[in-house]
Amino acid sequence: MESQTSTADDVSWREYNVHDDKGNNSNDESSEEEEASNAPPDIFATQEENACEIHEYNLNDKEGRKVIINLREQEDYDVSTGMSVWKGSEILCHYLLEHPHLIREKRVTELGSGVGLCGIVSAKALGASTALLTDGDHVVLRNLRRNVELNGLSSEVVSCPQLIWGESRAKEFEKINGKQDVILATDCVYVTKSVRPLFETVASVLVPKGVFLFVNSCASICPLEKIMSIGKEFGFVASPDEMWYQTGNDKDPVYVFRKI
Repeated sequence: MESQTSTADDVSWREYNVHDDKGNNSNDESSEEEEASNAPPDIFATQEENACEIHEYNLNDKEGRKVIINLREQEDYDVSTGMSVWKGSEILCHYLLEHPHLIREKRVTELGSGVGLCGIVSAKALGASTALLTDGDHVVLRNLRRNVELNGLSSEVVSCPQLIWGESRAKEFEKINGKQDVILATDCVYVTKSVRPLFETVASVLVPKGVFLFVNSCASICPLEKIMSIGKEFGFVASPDEMWYQTGNDKDPVYVFRKI
């Protein structure tokens, strides 16, 4: 497993690289989507170091034991999507804490980890054998590695390699890190252009009988139907019978994708 603070192998890639040079969603499949993204907020603005604060998250596992996670993050979403805790990651964390068997002694990879809430919970509270907390954005990765260290996690169990989605990079990633039993992704598909690379990555990295857990609670110009359709192209289906809703939230389920 790599050093938490090492960035020597990271390429200079920022999240806005999923857009064209005007900041628009450049997928040609829908002119309506392009119009919707015509004037996006500046969510990638560079901020001062002191814009980050350490916040404590108090959770409870299935047995009622307290789980404390400390995360260095920024409160405002309009700074960077990878520097804040999004609603979807909190939903997935509650799901994982209620279904610990999905994580215990499994090889877990989180895509678009951001500040790393789900991956850190998997390693710190749920007994993942290994946890790879990945992101493509090299600036986000630096903060992610600090959060892993902040929670006292062993580099033998947790690592934060860079992973930019897409088939070729995912195959390289799989050669180095091996196949994974569980893949997590939350609130990381807000433009259609990202969906195919996401499933290319999942298809390359996940073991044949593995589970891909996905939450999409953020504002997105990509229709859910499109996500499901592209997932099916790669052989992944989320059964309605396995959808999970957090108490009091009937809009943002956890989707359990399995290979058909």
